[in-house]
Amino acid sequence: MKQIHHIGIIGEGKMGSSICQYLLDFPFTLTWLCNPDADIATIKKQMIRRAERSRKLGIIDDPSYQRIIKTTVTVDPAALADCDLVIEAVPEDLALKQQLFKTLDRIVKPGSILTTNSSSFIPSTLAPDPRRLKTMAGLHFFYPVSLKNIVEVTLADQAGEETRSVLEHFLDQIGRHYLLLGERTSFVLNKICLDVQVEALRIVTDGHCTRLQMDKLVKTKLFTFGIFDFCDSVGLDTMLISVRNYVNSYSDKAYYQPFISELSNLVNAGKKGQNSGEGFHVYPVDWDSVTLPETGEEIIGYLRQIWLSSVRRFTVQSRLPIGDMNFAVREYFGMEQGPFDLAK
Repeated sequence: MKQIHHIGIIGEGKMGSSICQYLLDFPFTLTWLCNPDADIATIKKQMIRRAERSRKLGIIDDPSYQRIIKTTVTVDPAALADCDLVIEAVPEDLALKQQLFKTLDRIVKPGSILTTNSSSFIPSTLAPDPRRLKTMAGLHFFYPVSLKNIVEVTLADQAGEETRSVLEHFLDQIGRHYLLLGERTSFVLNKICLDVQVEALRIVTDGHCTRLQMDKLVKTKLFTFGIFDFCDSVGLDTMLISVRNYVNSYSDKAYYQPFISELSNLVNAGKKGQNSGEGFHVYPVDWDSVTLPETGEEIIGYLRQIWLSSVRRFTVQSRLPIGDMNFAVREYFGMEQGPFDLAK
C-alpha cells in the first residue's frame, strides 16, 4: 500500500484553514493552495506566529516547528504536482469544484488521490473523467476539525480498493474516526440533522414557539447547538445548495419543501447567516433575554423522537455498524451519549 507523505489542501476559508491547522500537527509535507486573491504573506505570517507561540509554550518541539514554517502557502496549482493526497475545501459551488478537479487531474502525479470536503457533492458529480473515480473520494471533515472526531468517507462504486485502504490508514494516522459510505448513502449525518430541522421549522411555523425560543430550547435540552443558529453558522446559501442536493433523490421531496423555501427566501433577501449579520436570526443575539416556551418539554420530546427515528433509518439504509453510527452521531451533535445509548 502506498504511503501518504505530501498533502495538498485547497481553500483558505473556514474549513480549509481548520483542516490545514489540524494536519500541521502531523509529520506530513503540506502545500496549501489559496485563492488567487488571498494575502499569502499574511497567511504565512500567522502560521509562523502560531508555531512560534506553540514552541515557546512547549506544545511542539523544534523539529515540528521547522516542519511547520516550511509549509508551502501558494496560489499556484502547479505546486500540488507531487502530492500523494489532495483535499479540496473551496466554497460549495459545483462549477468551481468541477473546474478545479479538471485542473488537478492534469497537474497531479499518477496515482495521487483527489478528495473533496464537499458537504453535498458526491465524487462522481465532480470527477473530470469516470476513470478518475478509481482514485477519488469524498473526505468530509466537520468544523472545527480538531474537536469533531469524525470524517465521512464517500467512495463511488468505481473506487479502487487501494484508495479505500490508503484513506483509512491516513485517517488512522491523524486520529480521526470515520464512516465508510457509498454515494447513495453519503452525507448521512447532515441528512439526520435535516430531518430535525424540517420538523423544528414546522413547529415554529405552526406558532408553538419562536425561532429564538426553539434554538434556546434545543441548546438547553437536546444538542450543543440550536437548529437555526447552526444553519446561520454554516451559511444559508451553502445550506440551500446542500439540502437541495440531499433531497434530489428522495421520493418525499414535498416534505422538505417548506424548509427549502424558507432558506431560499432568506438567501434571496440577502440574509445568508452570521457572516452577513442576519439569517434565521439577527446577530448578535441576546440569549439571556429569550424565554423558553411553556410547551418546551413536549417540543423536545417530539424532536428527540424524530432524531432517534432518523438515526435508526439511516443506520439501516447505510448498513453501518451500530457502534460506528452511535459514535459518529455523538460527535456530530456534541453529546455525551449517542442515540443508541439513550435508547437502552
